Amino acid sequence: MSVLQIKQNIVVKVIVTEQFKNDYKQELGRQLSSAESKAKELKSSLARVVIENAGVGNSSYIESLKARIEEERMLQEAIASELRDRIKEVDGLAIDSIYPYTVLEGLAEVKEGDNLFRKVSAAEVVLKDGIVVSIKND
Repeated sequence: MSVLQIKQNIVVKVIVTEQFKNDYKQELGRQLSSAESKAKELKSSLARVVIENAGVGNSSYIESLKARIEEERMLQEAIASELRDRIKEVDGLAIDSIYPYTVLEGLAEVKEGDNLFRKVSAAEVVLKDGIVVSIKND
């Protein structure tokens, strides 16, 4: 009988604990600091490009460069805003509730007679303080 391995998404959920909340908020805080720092650097870069190229002839290149820097700055600010929202969300999580933490990529083994949609959509792992407490795969 033929067997195939197909990529599938595995939903990782956590049982919320104080440790999880603290660890996750700390990680989100690091990501937030990084995004805010990048946005500030890009703002400085934009100002520097404007100052250094005032009166320079190739204005279409300068405008294109400014637009790319501004676009990236706005992206970093959007990421920072989303991270702030996620930190607020984590603050409000009830202890022992289930929180959809992330999605990982894995493999599902399928063979003739299997329901493909059920096989590739049912994988789930539940963690408590980083320890696997349950696996659902089917």
